[in-house]
Amino acid sequence: KPYDFLIILSEESASKINPKDIKQDRNTGFLLWDPSTIKKFKALKRLKKVLGIPVQMIAVEKFGNIVFGNSILFGAFTILSRIISEESAIETIKKFVPPMTLDKNLEAFELGKREAQDFAKTIEEGN
Repeated sequence: KPYDFLIILSEESASKINPKDIKQDRNTGFLLWDPSTIKKFKALKRLKKVLGIPVQMIAVEKFGNIVFGNSILFGAFTILSRIISEESAIETIKKFVPPMTLDKNLEAFELGKREAQDFAKTIEEGN
């Protein structure tokens, strides 16, 4: 602690978060959460770099299965964390997802990426 990057997907996890648990440096301190599954998130107002993507809802409605939420999150994480390149992330998806779900996983990854890119622009404009 504190964390550079935190992904919260449940109400139970959200209730345990203290803003001091997340770093607030320039390239750290990101909180990624799912507003389709979390209704109460007290610490949210006191954090700066927060991206809410209704991952589980999008995964089911757009892709037909909650499992595609992982690729949405992976896309957002790839952009915001800058730990791995987009090319490496895509190669990872190609290596680990079943071939019959590859196209949907890549589409979900791109969706998460776009959400994070739009979010990153707002942060840059605010600084």
